[in-house]
Amino acid sequence: MEIRDLRAGDGDALRALWQAAGIRIRPGDDDASLGALAARNPGLCIVGTEDGRIVASALAGFDGRRGWLYHVATDPEMRRRGVATRMVQTIEERLRTLGCRKLNLIVWDDNTEAMRFWEANGYERDPTIEYSKRLGET
Repeated sequence: MEIRDLRAGDGDALRALWQAAGIRIRPGDDDASLGALAARNPGLCIVGTEDGRIVASALAGFDGRRGWLYHVATDPEMRRRGVATRMVQTIEERLRTLGCRKLNLIVWDDNTEAMRFWEANGYERDPTIEYSKRLGET
């Protein structure tokens, strides 16, 4: 598998991967928002490809204090091969280089498989509750 930065035009393939992997498509997953995230966070929005097909993703942002990790996904046919771990390790190293000391992510409370993955990779569950507010569609 080759890891490369997210490119313009990857949106449809990414959304198909995310749906196949069970990730809920939400506001901010459109092409314009993905492009903006990648432009603000060079090198932190990556995809894994095999034979020219996107088979994995990991998107991250860094605000200078904390990192956030989004949409870590692996094609169901590629699971249990270390693909997601490799994607996460790549993002972690890139964030470490930028001076990021803490990386956050969100897991839906019914996704026990994801929870096991994150715990196996050294992540701890924080006793927090997420709040959100939709500011409208753009």
